[in-house]
Amino acid sequence: MRPYPDGRVPPQPLGRWKQPGGNRLRTLGAVVGVSTLVIVGVLGVADSDRHADPVPDLRGYHYVDNLCAITDTAPYTNSGFVLAPSSSTGPKYPLHQTLLHSAVDSMTCTIRLAPPGSRERSKDTTLKASAAVHKQTDPGPEFTARFETWNKSELTEDDDVTQIDGLGDEAYVVRKESEHAPNTGVTVAVRDGWTTYEISWLHPPSLNPNTDLTVAAVIELLKGTAASTMALLRA
Repeated sequence: MRPYPDGRVPPQPLGRWKQPGGNRLRTLGAVVGVSTLVIVGVLGVADSDRHADPVPDLRGYHYVDNLCAITDTAPYTNSGFVLAPSSSTGPKYPLHQTLLHSAVDSMTCTIRLAPPGSRERSKDTTLKASAAVHKQTDPGPEFTARFETWNKSELTEDDDVTQIDGLGDEAYVVRKESEHAPNTGVTVAVRDGWTTYEISWLHPPSLNPNTDLTVAAVIELLKGTAASTMALLRA
């Protein structure tokens, strides 16, 4: 800058003030903003995954209109029983029902077996089967808990509960031995994926000696029926 004619030096013009580190602060702010967006996005994805509906483990299982129609009674008739005739006033056996819902499809079947030549329905043995195809929630934890706590009730504390192999993902045999039960019985319960199946044998204490099966024989019959019926439920 040139000096005045009298030799004095003119004052320096004031420069524009700059905040120290301004560019760095702007860069840091941009990075923080982007990082926040990334974190929010990740948390949003994680939250959506956590609330996503589980994929049903159906394994081909489906409902049928008549569970009794796919329940093989030949092993029981071969063991000396006959299908009990229906009375003119009572229910018409075999009884079956199928209920459909977006959460679960359920099926039931009731069959009456009689000793040969018997006309007294009080001597009939009842074969009860049920199946459920769960489509929204996994029945596994509740299925397990049911049988692990079976003996905690006073009415069932004398029952014998045994886990067995060879049927589905999980299976149990329950032998009803309580003095409170009017009938003795055996139940086989199976869970395969999200499908459950149960079949029970309920009979009066005074069976015809010609059709008096051992508990072991009854268990094998029920296991065979469970296997054959579940195969048809996924056919």
